Amino acid sequence: MIERITLKNFTVFNDVSLDLSPKINVVIGENGTGKTQLLKALYFSNKSLATQDATSDDLLRLFRPLSNSLKGLVGDDGKSKAELTCQLATGQNMTISFSSGSKQLAKDKFLSTPVVGAPNLIPVKEVLSLMRGMLTGRLSTETLQLLFDQSYLDISKSLAKKAPTNAGEKIDQDPRFSAIYIKLIKLLGGRFEVSVLANQAYVTFKAGHFDQVKDTKSENHGKTTFRVKRSDSADMTAEGLRKLGTLQLLLENHSINPGQGGIVLWDEPEANLNPKLMKLVVELLLELARNGQQVVVATHDYVLLKWFDLLVRPGKGDHIRFHALANDGDKVTVQSAESYKELDNNAISNTYSDLYDAEIKRSLGGEK
Repeated sequence: MIERITLKNFTVFNDVSLDLSPKINVVIGENGTGKTQLLKALYFSNKSLATQDATSDDLLRLFRPLSNSLKGLVGDDGKSKAELTCQLATGQNMTISFSSGSKQLAKDKFLSTPVVGAPNLIPVKEVLSLMRGMLTGRLSTETLQLLFDQSYLDISKSLAKKAPTNAGEKIDQDPRFSAIYIKLIKLLGGRFEVSVLANQAYVTFKAGHFDQVKDTKSENHGKTTFRVKRSDSADMTAEGLRKLGTLQLLLENHSINPGQGGIVLWDEPEANLNPKLMKLVVELLLELARNGQQVVVATHDYVLLKWFDLLVRPGKGDHIRFHALANDGDKVTVQSAESYKELDNNAISNTYSDLYDAEIKRSLGGEK
C-alpha cells in the first residue's frame, strides 16, 4: 500500500503531499491541475518498487516531456531540484531526485522488503482497440514510444497475459473473485478475450453468461462454465464497454489481484461511459477495495463522485478519501477530506451548483 506521495518542484507541483487511503481515493480538479500527472507519479513509484529499479528512461517514456529530457520535468523555476518521494504503509520510502542538467536519477532508500506488487494504470483512452497495433511485431519500439506513453504499452502487455487458471475454475474456487467478476460479466453481457498469435493480438467479445453444468453425466457436472451466444470483434462493441472490458481482463488474468497486487489507478473511468453504468462501476471498485485493493480514481464527473458518496459503507470497512487539486495561479495545491462536501476547491460540485443557480434564476424570470 502507498501511504503518502510527495512531489517537490516536479512538473506542475511545487510542494505537494497526499496521504492516501488504503481503500479508495478520488482525485478531482480542473483541467491543468495535474490529475493525470499525479496518477503517473504514483504509477512510476509503484512500478519502480515492484521492479526494484527506477531509471530516467522509464520516467521520460511515461511523462514524455517536450524536451525528452529530465529538464522538462523540473518545475517552473528550473533551478531547484525536482524530488519524488513515495512512502509505503510499511514505513519504507522510495525517493528519486534530479535537476535540469541531470542525465540520470539520484535514488535514496529504494529497495522495499517484501517487494510490492505491480501496479495498473487504466488510461483515459480505451486500450483494447489499440492492442493490435501496440503488440504487432511490425512496429519498432521507437515508433510505439512515439505514438503512446509507457502506461499504454504496459497495460497492453498486461491485458495480453495468459490467465493462470480458467475463469470458471477461479469463480468456483474464490468467492471474493466471483463476487466482483460475475457482476462485471453481467454488466458487459459477456466477456472479452485476448489471444496473441505470431505477434498479432486478436481481441474478441463473446456475448454470453456463466452458469453451472447441469448434465449429471458430464465430467464437468457442477462446474462453472461460460455459455457463448455469439462472438464479435472488440472493435464492434461500444467504447465504454471496452473500457470496462479492460477491468474484466485484468481481473481474469490476475494482473489485478486484490491483497497481493499493486495499486490500481484509473484516469476518468466515466469517459464514453453511459451514466447509468456509473453506479455499477463504483460498486465494483468498492468491492475490490473490500478485498484489499488500493484504488485511485481521477474524475471530472459529478455522477461518479455522487455515487462514491452514496454507496460507501463504513460498516463494511469502506473508506474513501477525496483529494481536490487546485491551481491558484502560482502553484498547485491539494486539499484532502473524508467527504467531498468538505472540500473548498471542488470544481465538480461548484459547477453543478452554478448550473442549479442558473436554472433557478431562469425559472424566476431572471433571464429574458
